Amino acid sequence: MFNPPPSHLPYTDKYFIRSRRVLEAEGLNPRVTMQVFFRDGPGIVSGVDAVVNLIDGFSPLAAHGGHVLALPEGSRFSPLEPVMHIEGPIQDFIELETLYVGTLTARTSTANGLAEPDLAAVAERAGRIRDMLPGKNLMYFGARHWHWTMEEAICKAVVGAGFDACATDAGAHAAGKPAGVGTIPHALVLIIASKVGREQATREATLAFDRHMEPECPRIALVDTFNHEIDDSLETAKALGPRLAGVRLDTAGELIGQGGLPADGRPYWTGKGVTVSETLAVRRALTEAGYAQVDVVLSSGFGDLDKVAAFVEAERVHGPLFSSLGIGGLFPAWCATADIVRVEGVDLAKSGRAYHPNPRLVRVL
Repeated sequence: MFNPPPSHLPYTDKYFIRSRRVLEAEGLNPRVTMQVFFRDGPGIVSGVDAVVNLIDGFSPLAAHGGHVLALPEGSRFSPLEPVMHIEGPIQDFIELETLYVGTLTARTSTANGLAEPDLAAVAERAGRIRDMLPGKNLMYFGARHWHWTMEEAICKAVVGAGFDACATDAGAHAAGKPAGVGTIPHALVLIIASKVGREQATREATLAFDRHMEPECPRIALVDTFNHEIDDSLETAKALGPRLAGVRLDTAGELIGQGGLPADGRPYWTGKGVTVSETLAVRRALTEAGYAQVDVVLSSGFGDLDKVAAFVEAERVHGPLFSSLGIGGLFPAWCATADIVRVEGVDLAKSGRAYHPNPRLVRVL
């Protein structure tokens, strides 16, 4: 049975809510294609019907000529195979990504034999990360990693174990925090890119965010969308000056970040994704250019204790590299991933991702 929350907003990652505000203020509402896939598998997809109900219940997508194509409920899928394409005006569904990805993740995980998150184990892992990083700002970014009905309980567990913040208002309030946190997702950068081009998109997205967000919200630029982590960090720092609080690295696991080193047998130090070598290169570039005050924020894979340990050792060797971590991955799950891959019918995706047609998808909305 479909039992949605009274409103999607409390369970939405704050950066999607803020992004819609920016898009509305900038007058941007292009038609996009959102592609959803799993890295895990092969397996059975579940939650498709619930996602359709969520979108139909909270969005005017269908009335505005949008549609959803998906594998039918219970279909088998392969790793990286698109299981869903959502197409329509971006403002109609940008605020729903946390809910529909979390629903697919939870339902597909349990359909393939995984258990629901163990709150004691979640708290234990969160506590170990806090013990390893006593001076860092730790933010729970895992709302999309399970069904919305567990968000409050998980956030209470991680904040009780020492985390500082959560990405959703519902989780934050349950844990005694004033509000969810988060600034810029790849989706906002991609929509801006469709207007100004890839080379200027990171800077211009951050400037748009700066124009329309309340002053007390820190300006943290997402700089990995087009794999120009150093260049876009410096360009954005130059454009915003002292208003830029930090840059966030969330480099896709398919790519070596700008300034990072090819894999040499040292996991997490070199290779693809957010690595020590990439982070060190960005930190040094900012400092050498006169932007030592700009913090570095890291996300992607930091629920892995071995990865956290590598960064602890890196700071022992090189000195401070980052100020904050955005962390999910605190429990086993087959996590769905959603990416914009086309804008107004033209292929446009973050580096490492691309539109993949799937003739197995059928119209479900």
